[in-house]
Amino acid sequence: MLTMSTPVEQKVKGRPPGSVFAAPFPMRFTVAQMEAVDEWRRNQPDLPSRTEAIRRLVEEALKAKRL
Repeated sequence: MLTMSTPVEQKVKGRPPGSVFAAPFPMRFTVAQMEAVDEWRRNQPDLPSRTEAIRRLVEEALKAKRL
């Protein structure tokens, strides 16, 4: 018995076009630092990932330094 398959849209792999990122920057945190990051991110309305939380914290620190 031959069945007809339904076409499925293939998901595009990779980052969206136009995104520009620098090379990965591996670093280590102390347990206390990671706990502080986790506490900060739990207080955010969208609960960012650890990586996104660290990006936001760095951006906030850089903005504060510019003032």
